[in-house]
Amino acid sequence: MKIAVIDIGTNSIHMLMADILPNFSYEVIGREKDMTRLGDGTLANGFLSAEVMERGLRTLKKFHHLAKTKGIRKIIAVATSAVREAENGGDFIRTIYKEIGLKVRVITGEEEGRLIYLGVKHSLDLKKDNTLIIDIGGGSVEVMVVNPRKILLLKSLKMGAARLKELFIKTESPKEIDRLEKFVTTLLKDLAPQVQRLGFSQAIGTSGTLNNLAAMAHYGQSEDGETGQRTGELSFEDLKRLYRLLLKTSPEERTEMRGLDPKRNDLIVGGAAATYVLMKCLNIESITVIDKAIREGMIYEYIGKNRVKLSREMAIPNVRRRNVLRLAYKCKYEQAHAEQAVRLSLQLFDKTQGLHGLSGVDRELLEYAALLHDIGYHISYEKHHLHAYYLIRNVVMNGFSEDEIELIALVVRYHRASLPKKNHKEYQKLSKAQRRRVDWLGGILRLADALDRTHFSVVEGVSVKSRKKNVEITLLAKNDAEYELWDAKRKCDLLEEVSGRKISFILRKVSSLKELALLSA
Repeated sequence: MKIAVIDIGTNSIHMLMADILPNFSYEVIGREKDMTRLGDGTLANGFLSAEVMERGLRTLKKFHHLAKTKGIRKIIAVATSAVREAENGGDFIRTIYKEIGLKVRVITGEEEGRLIYLGVKHSLDLKKDNTLIIDIGGGSVEVMVVNPRKILLLKSLKMGAARLKELFIKTESPKEIDRLEKFVTTLLKDLAPQVQRLGFSQAIGTSGTLNNLAAMAHYGQSEDGETGQRTGELSFEDLKRLYRLLLKTSPEERTEMRGLDPKRNDLIVGGAAATYVLMKCLNIESITVIDKAIREGMIYEYIGKNRVKLSREMAIPNVRRRNVLRLAYKCKYEQAHAEQAVRLSLQLFDKTQGLHGLSGVDRELLEYAALLHDIGYHISYEKHHLHAYYLIRNVVMNGFSEDEIELIALVVRYHRASLPKKNHKEYQKLSKAQRRRVDWLGGILRLADALDRTHFSVVEGVSVKSRKKNVEITLLAKNDAEYELWDAKRKCDLLEEVSGRKISFILRKVSSLKELALLSA
């Protein structure tokens, strides 16, 4: 199953597309990122501007379309600081749903931290001893002490790189930087002792800011910038040197620095300041920077909550069949009777091919109609054929055209009770050719349903002989099938009408599967 997760962050909107594998791991099939800067002005003013919302909406439309073209059916989206704190964040969420049909969940800083933990935990082996995880986002910083089993401490602090820039940095003067460092130190005043009390044996860092800092520190270790394979480690000493260098350089000079995403040029000083104070206050000698965080956590959360559903879907790769069975399960269908109706319907279809001349697609649609023909019981027994019609017409089933859904619904509608009539508006809207398809498939399903009247699958198979004026159908059964024979005589009416032939029945008992196979051939 293919899914996409979208993280609507303060700096960037990310999308991760993945194919969930049978062992409940996943394979990345695509990543997309657009630095939309939803936090511009928002974190300071508490309001998403029209320009900012338009940027975000444009990106989300592009990502949504891309996911759909890749065959992705499930898209999960969350929004963090910028949207969470904006006075009109709810308006933005409603606009996204109205224009794209995408439901976005606004999450708290603590929920953001939990998802980051899931992403990290499933991406590398955490040591038995405690691990410190730090994620420096645009609006917030999540600090956690965890072990492989649970989160011991989680704090979301409003000191993300974009927020610090908005609040403190205009010219990058020493006075501004000093105020920024004091602000971050104050926020960490209560947290630092808690972290030290729990202790940690390793520190893990996530986010674009930390990845940029680690890359810049790596390339800055020699004059030519070529120091071998990157390790992903960022030591406090290397960060301190890089931070001092950043404070001396202008934005224009920073564009030449390797490892820096040019779109983060104006944010990197604030991000470096936050990282410097964090590592200093929490006594972090070195931090391992990885690229797995909230989006990976969203995928693992989905897998964890949907294992049964995913197992069923992986066992049924055909999207049309999968959606039909999903509806059938939802309506608590009687599986054994539905499957018997399928077997008999398809036998009748195949053995009357010379009469109806319908296609393989029609055979497939007949199979789905047979699976769904009794789902109306979910509402009530009375008029369950009409209830089933309503359910099929009003439930989203991906993989089918509107015409195919209407055909399945009408075939189900005519599996019992009255035959198609002139006052049946939905039937009369069809073309003559379409009405003929409904008549044939409905007539076959109507008879197949009668042939399992007791719901005990006593009819093992059918044999059909077609003549100019009549059709002879032999019912092959190992047990008494008189009740099925009685109902078949009543419910062959639509098949007689569409075929223009009288239908007669012969009941024949068989004693073995070998005899059944010979007679059914």
